[in-house]
This record gives sequence, C-alpha cells and structure tokens, in this order.
Amino acid sequence: MRARAIGSAGAALLGAAALLAWWAWLAPAIAVEAPAAGARVGVEGVELLARFEPEGRVEPATVRVLLNGADVTAACVTASNGVHGRLHGLLEGENRVRIEAFARARWPAGLLVAQAREVRVWFRPPLGFDRG
Repeated sequence: MRARAIGSAGAALLGAAALLAWWAWLAPAIAVEAPAAGARVGVEGVELLARFEPEGRVEPATVRVLLNGADVTAACVTASNGVHGRLHGLLEGENRVRIEAFARARWPAGLLVAQAREVRVWFRPPLGFDRG
C-alpha cells in the first residue's frame, strides 16, 4: 500500500511539473482576433488583428506576418500589444495567414520562446473579375 501511495504522489508531482512547464513555455502569447478561421474574403483583402497577451510579453521586433509563406510584415503595424494590417494579393481558394514572434517565457525570466498562430481564409474573386 505504501508503495502505491508513493507512486501516486510521484505521478501527481510529475503532472504538476508538466503543467508548470507548459505554463512557462507554451502558454499562448498571440491571440488572433481577425480574420476568423475559415472566413470568406473578397477583393477588399483580409484584415489582420492579433493581440499580444499579456502586453509586453511578445518582443515586437521579432514579429513576422506571412501570407501563403510570403513575408508581408511591412504591410502591418506592430506595437507592444499587437499587430494590425490589411493584406492584399490573396490567391484564389485557400490562403494561410501566419503570425510568428518570440515571446518571453514566464520562467525562467528573460528566455525567449518562438510562437506562431495561423488561420486559413478563403478568397473567391467575383465572376468577370479582371485578373490582369
């Protein structure tokens, strides 16, 4: 019985350590508010709004915004609390919008951890749309 109790306590400690490691390393710092995943967008482009939570955790100088793998960071405004922009040049069909940045880990202090969030949106040009 005693060995079983010790094993249960060890498993609980291991589980708590894993939860603490997740909280310190992988807790999301980037929250994509727009566009919604699977959104249908038109010729006006797609509006991007991502917040960094809590403010100051993401290092703004490390933010990259990718549209279908192409760097479109210059089309966005980045601040300590998030990134915003309107992206054009979408491909017909599915498009991937990805935000990448380095965020400060909660423990150990000062450690930067790579994080990324990605959403997929759909673009279908109107009939007769001039693609030239």
